[in-house]
Amino acid sequence: MAKERPKTDRRQGTLPLRMDTHIDTGAPVETNRPGRGSRLPWPPWPRGLPPPAVIGAVVLAALVIVMLALAGLRLSRPGALPGTVVPGMEVGGLREGELRAAISKLAQQRTAINITVIQGAKRATARAADLGYRVDVDRTVAAVLSRGRQANPLASLTDHLRAVGGRIPVELVQTVDNQKLDSWAAETARTLGQEPIEGSLRFEGATVLRVDPQPGARVLPHPLREAARAALLGSQSTTEAGEVPRWVTITAQTEPVKPRTSRRDVDAVYVQATRAVSAPVRLYRQDKGKNAARTFSPVEISKMLQVTPGKQGEPALKLTADRAAVERVFTPQQRALFEIRAVDARIALAGGTVVISESSPGFRIDLDAAAGQILTLATSDGRREAEVAGQVVQPTLTTEQARGLGIIHQVSSFTTNHACCQSRVTNIHRIADMVNGVMIRPGKTFSLNAHVGNRIPEKGFVPGKAIQGGEFVDQIGGGVSQFTTTMFNAAYFGGYDIVQHKPHSYYISRYPEGREATLNYPSVDLKIRNNSPHGVLVQTSYTDTSVTVSFWATKWVTVESITGPRTDLRDPQTRYRENPSLPPGDEQVVQEGSPGFNVTVTRILRFPDGRERRQEFRTRYEAVPTIIERNSGS
Repeated sequence: MAKERPKTDRRQGTLPLRMDTHIDTGAPVETNRPGRGSRLPWPPWPRGLPPPAVIGAVVLAALVIVMLALAGLRLSRPGALPGTVVPGMEVGGLREGELRAAISKLAQQRTAINITVIQGAKRATARAADLGYRVDVDRTVAAVLSRGRQANPLASLTDHLRAVGGRIPVELVQTVDNQKLDSWAAETARTLGQEPIEGSLRFEGATVLRVDPQPGARVLPHPLREAARAALLGSQSTTEAGEVPRWVTITAQTEPVKPRTSRRDVDAVYVQATRAVSAPVRLYRQDKGKNAARTFSPVEISKMLQVTPGKQGEPALKLTADRAAVERVFTPQQRALFEIRAVDARIALAGGTVVISESSPGFRIDLDAAAGQILTLATSDGRREAEVAGQVVQPTLTTEQARGLGIIHQVSSFTTNHACCQSRVTNIHRIADMVNGVMIRPGKTFSLNAHVGNRIPEKGFVPGKAIQGGEFVDQIGGGVSQFTTTMFNAAYFGGYDIVQHKPHSYYISRYPEGREATLNYPSVDLKIRNNSPHGVLVQTSYTDTSVTVSFWATKWVTVESITGPRTDLRDPQTRYRENPSLPPGDEQVVQEGSPGFNVTVTRILRFPDGRERRQEFRTRYEAVPTIIERNSGS
C-alpha cells in the first residue's frame, strides 16, 4: 500500500500527524498524537547565530556594566542632577543643604506673590499666603533628589543621560487651603461688587436734577477662586523667563444686577419735586391772640425734600419731607411764635385761705404733621397755605384736679426757735423759701435733698454753724438742719409716713429730743410720703428767731406723741487741744459738754374708722465732749 507524503501544517507551525492503517481492522490510527505530559520538539536553532548560552552571558555582562555605570554616576553626582529645574529656579548640581536653602527661599518668594483682582475701577489685593498657599519644602527637596536615583534602572539612566546637556523638570509640591481660598474669594467678591444705582433726585437750590438708575455688577466668586488657584498652581505660576512673579492680576467675572427702580419711577417723583419748588408755602396760626405765620421759600422747601424707597404696594420711589430737615429750617425760635405754654392750676394761701388759680391748655407744633403739611401743600395744585398742625397740651394739674386734692385747711404745723442774726439764719430762710408751696400728691414721696439740691453759694447759701466730729464748726449751708427738724415735726403731727430721717449724733437743746432730723447732701436726707387720700400743700414762714412749717390738706388722722424717759446716760469726755495764742499755762473751755442718752418717742395714730396704729422712734445721742484749749508751754 503506498504511503501518503507528509504535509506541513503552516497555520499551526507543528509537524503533521502521520496516519497508518491497523493491521487487524484496517482502521486508520494516529501514531504520533501528543499525549498528556508530552512536549513537541523545539524548532531547530537558526544557523549563523551564537549559541543561546553565549548571548545570555553577553546580556548579563551588559546589565552589570549599566548598573556599575549608574552606581558610579550616583556616587559622582551626590546632589541634584545637572540640568534639574523647578518652576522659577535652576537647582542642578546643588547639594542637599544648598538645595533645601534654595527651595526655602523660593517658597518665601512664592508665598509673597500679590494676587490683584480688578473689577472696573476697583481693585483688591491679597498675598498668596493669605489664600492658604504654601510650598512643601521637604517633599520638593525629596522629589529633586530622587531624580537619577529611581529603583527603575532604565528611568534612572534616562535622567542621567538628560543631565548631559539637557533639562530635568521637577514640579514643586505646593498646596492651597481650600477654606481660606473660598473665604477670600467670597470676601473679594463682596468688596468688588457694585450695587446698582437706584433712581433718585438731587437738588441744587430750587433746581431739581434727575439721578437715573444704572445696573450694578456682582462678582462671581467661583471663577475668581479657580483663577487664583490656577495662578498659584498652574502654568501661570512663573513668568516667561521662568522667574517667580511679584504680581498676578486677575480680571473678575461679573454678572449684571438690575436696579429696583426705572426711569419711569424717576419721572413720577421728578414731576412732584418740580411742582414742590415752584412757589413758596405758608403756615400760620390764629388763636387767642397768638397770631403767627412762617413762609418757606422754594430753596427752603428743596432742603426738606428727599426721595425714599416705597413700601410694598406703593410706587418704587416716594417724595417725602425729612423731619430732621424740617426741624432745622423751622427753628425752635420760630416755632415758639406759634406755641403756647400750658398753665397749671396753682394752689396758694392768701390770708389763711386756700386759693386755686385756673389752669389753661397749651399748644405745641407737631413737627411730623407739619412736615407732612409742607409736602402736601407744595405738591398739590390747590392753595399753598394752611393753619399749622399741632397738639393741645394739657396742664399737669388742671383746676378740677387741684380742687379734687382736698387741700382745704391746715392739718399740722410746727415751729422751732433759734438765736437772731447769725449766718445760719440766712440758710434757714433760704431753704424755707425753696420749699414753700411744695405740693405732695397722694401716694408720692417728697425728698428734701432732691428738691433743694446741694447747698452751695450759687444758690444763696452761706457758711454757718454745723456739727462735725462732735464740734460746732462753720460749713456752707450750716443751719439747714433746723429747718429739717421743723419739717419733720410738721409731717410727724400730720400723720404722714417718715420714710427716711437721721437724728443728730448729739442732742441739741433747742430741738425736741427724739423728734429731730439733720440734713447732709446727698446721703443724709428727709423723705416724707403722703400716705393720705388727699393732697398736701407745704407752707413755710419765718421770723428773725423762728421758722415754721405747716401742712395744709384734709384732716384724716389724729396724732398723739409720747416721749419716754432718758435711759443709758453717758458722761461727756474732755478733749484738750493746744492753743499757742494763750498765755503759757492758761486754758479755756471752748465747748461745754453734755451727757449722752437714749430716748424712745411713740407716735399714736387714730383713724376715723376706729383703727389705732403705734410707731416707735428710737434715738441714741452721744455725749457732747467738753473741749478745752490750753497752752502747755512754759
